[in-house]
Order: sequence, then structure tokens, then C-alpha cells
Amino acid sequence: MAYIPLIARVSSLPPLPESVLQLEELFAQGDPDIDKLVQIITLDPSLTADILSKVNAPYYGFAKNIVSVLQAVTLFGSAQIRAIVLSSSIQRSFDVDLTPYGITTSEFSKVSTMQSELIFQWYMGIDIDIARTVTPIAFLMETGKILIAKDILQEHKEDAFLQDITKYSDLSFAENKYTTMNTSQINALIFKHLNLNDIFWETMQYLDSEQDIPESFQEMVLALQIVKTAVNLQHQLSDNSIENAVKIIQENNMNPDSFRRAVKRVKNRYV
Repeated sequence: MAYIPLIARVSSLPPLPESVLQLEELFAQGDPDIDKLVQIITLDPSLTADILSKVNAPYYGFAKNIVSVLQAVTLFGSAQIRAIVLSSSIQRSFDVDLTPYGITTSEFSKVSTMQSELIFQWYMGIDIDIARTVTPIAFLMETGKILIAKDILQEHKEDAFLQDITKYSDLSFAENKYTTMNTSQINALIFKHLNLNDIFWETMQYLDSEQDIPESFQEMVLALQIVKTAVNLQHQLSDNSIENAVKIIQENNMNPDSFRRAVKRVKNRYV
């Protein structure tokens, strides 16, 4: 299968809704004013419904339903609400069917949520600016799998693909085998096509690449790689995936203690 159909799918994606573009403009100015953030969202009924549906998902485990956008922003914080907004808006353009990966849409959302939550919990104690920047990127880190799954389904190769991702420890290898592209490469195309902040598509460009990473992106890309090692479609904070992530942390002369604390908090909530 050639990569051209995947590029064509990306090129045909509709632009993001006006409300989402307004939110991105707000975040581009720095820490967003909460009142303005809530106002933009509440003026878009479909976006409001998406957010309330997402934040009331069972895996968050809230005893009572969240009934307002302000309540959601207060509980989750602006960075995570931004992540939910972008994820919902992008996925609305797809017919999401992830059966080639052997997971449901709900399980896929949970993995994305855990990746975003882990990097936020971990990096808030290291660098607040980086934490706010990479939280929405982490939430969107698996988006490209939706297009890969779509092409594999159209080619009727889902059984063979599922066998391969079970056999290979590296999902990117199996993805390349069937589409000549991996999730991160497709993400870079999607984020660039949608005119998201350059940081979104550039981090994806380097995430699974062997090319040298510019210094300004090194810390962000490394943090995302570590989180993806600990939480992915195959392993969600398993003992083995946690230790593999810690190994990368130690190899890069970072302190694993704060990461382990963040893992414990996320694990208690989601696993």
C-alpha cells in the first residue's frame, strides 16, 4: 500500500471550526483568560456538548456529572481542556474505527487521556511552560492511527495487521510495513494541514525519527517519547513499560523520582 492515499486523506480534511481557531488564537497569546476561554466554548453548542461528554467519561471517575464548561475548565485546567477541544474537533472529521489495532474508540480515548495526564502531572513540577505546551500534543499523539486503521480496513488487511502488531513490539514497524508511514509522520501532516501551532507538527516530525533533533525541541520530544513508552496501545503503565520509560529517563541523566510519582497518581486514577 502506498502512502499517497493517506496524504490525500489528510489534504481533504476540512478546516477546524471557527470556535477552535479562536481558542488557538487565545492560547497563542499566552496563558488564556478563563472567562474568554469559557465564553468561546459556550457559544459553540456542539463543542460544549463534546467537552461535557468527554469529561464525564467513566474512566475519569467523577462521582457527580460535570454540567458546565466553567466547571470542566476549573477541574481539568486550560491546557487539558485545549487538548480535549482539539482532539474532539479533529476526530469529528473522521469515521473512527480502530478495530485493526484491536481496541475500541473508548479504549483509544483512555490511552490518549492517560498520555496527556501523565506528561502534565510529571512536567508541572519540572517546567510549567513545557507542561502546558506538550499536554495537548500528548493528547493528540495517537491521532494518525485513525487514518492508518481506515486504510487497512479498506484493504481488508485488518487480521494480518493485528497479528503483526501483536508480534512486533514496535507499532511503528508494523505501520510502516502496511502504509510506508507511521503515526507520528501522519500526525505531522495533519497538524500542519490544520494550521496548528508549528510546535505540534514539528515535535511529531522528530518523535519517531532518527534525524538530529534541534535543541529547542529536544526536551519536549524526549518527554513525549518517555510518556509514549510508558503508555501506549499495547501497554498502559504496565510494570515493564514503566521500567522501560525509567530506563530512558536515567539514560538522559534525568531524575526518575518525579516521573514515578506522576505514574502512581495516574495509575491510581485510570488503571
